[in-house]
Amino acid sequence: MKALESTLKTGGLALLSLATLGLVAAALAALTPGSSPAPSPLVLTLGQSHAANAALSATPTNLEAAALASHLVLGQAPYDSSSRLRLAYIDSLDGELSAEGLEHLRLSYELLPLDQYVSTWRVGFALEYWGELPPDLRKKVEAEAFTFLKTSRRREMVATLEAVTSPTGAVPAVFWLQRLKPRRK
Repeated sequence: MKALESTLKTGGLALLSLATLGLVAAALAALTPGSSPAPSPLVLTLGQSHAANAALSATPTNLEAAALASHLVLGQAPYDSSSRLRLAYIDSLDGELSAEGLEHLRLSYELLPLDQYVSTWRVGFALEYWGELPPDLRKKVEAEAFTFLKTSRRREMVATLEAVTSPTGAVPAVFWLQRLKPRRK
């Protein structure tokens, strides 16, 4: 029982999901005579995304494995915004966002300007590196923040804006929060 709990804690559930998808794909392929089961790009990228996340959450963190898995995902699915954000995050771990990290962040916005799954994280991340963002990218971050402030995810976005620790990123976060307050007449 303890082994099962340990496996589930370390991502075994994700692997089980992949195994299930693989079995379904194999079963569908078996229904088509003369076909050979080829894994779909979705299954391949999903497995690499899980591998990248597992490498980032491992103790000690395996940044090389996380970056490699993220690049493998982008080789299969160049439009995968989460992998781009993961690479930007890995790039930032030395305390700065390089040109390559900035490009991954920029591409994540170009590919998916509003992403319900990562919006609060992406806005918070961008605000932490606000001083390094060019004006056009800052506008995209602001647009995403205000869009999600108008949805049921408002509380999450407010919490994200309130949690910014970078002095340069805290300034726009405070201004954005002030714009939310109703004006007295």
